[in-house]
Amino acid sequence: MSSPVPAAPRFDAPSSSMRVPKMAELVANDLRRKIIRGQLPPGDTLPNEPTLLAVYHVSRPTLREALRLLESEGLISVKRGAQGARVHLPDISVAARHTALQLQVQGTTMEDLFAARRVLEPGAVRALAECPSRAALVKRLREQQEIEPTLLDQPDAYASAATQFHELLVELAGNKTLTLFSQMLREIVDRHHHDTFARASGLEREYTEEATEHHRHVIELIEAGEADEAERFWRMHIEGGAERALRHLGPKTIVDLLD
Repeated sequence: MSSPVPAAPRFDAPSSSMRVPKMAELVANDLRRKIIRGQLPPGDTLPNEPTLLAVYHVSRPTLREALRLLESEGLISVKRGAQGARVHLPDISVAARHTALQLQVQGTTMEDLFAARRVLEPGAVRALAECPSRAALVKRLREQQEIEPTLLDQPDAYASAATQFHELLVELAGNKTLTLFSQMLREIVDRHHHDTFARASGLEREYTEEATEHHRHVIELIEAGEADEAERFWRMHIEGGAERALRHLGPKTIVDLLD
């Protein structure tokens, strides 16, 4: 008796919701890949329009749509009358601005922002204090921090310097993912630093002096390898900054980048 013939495997047709990429997207994908892989280095220009049309065998509107996609991502800049679009590396500010606007649309509050920073920054400080070769990292932190005493009576400029110090702590910890998250929050963090000083009502010098001392002290703890104390101290610094900002800006204030 012969064995039964196995049933053919079921193979369903693609869902009707499956979207086929537009030709402009395919062209943009190929150019994007070449930029990311360095085949089209920053500063170079793309081939002119007739050449790209011949390479990709697409219509002029399709090619221009592809270039608009890349321009919206900050990967190229197109100037009228130029021979070709200029190539750029991916710019974190594009992602940062988009992230900031997404947070604003979702009604993200200042409390929420500070909660994220309490998770992000103290861990980075611990990593710096635990790094066996931290001498070079401490040198870079000191170089940034030494700018601050010259700005004690310039709260607006000081706010930008403070933002840079916070971001440098995370960057030097060496985790690229956390650094990217920190950079994406930078625009909001910088905005709240400026707004806090703007509403400080005569307390600006007190705030800049205290922040400068805290920045100096955390560097000392990192240099000494006091990981537990450095992490604890920086969490306290973030919490103090949160209390101060929320007092001036309001705990339920939604992050705002549009005014």
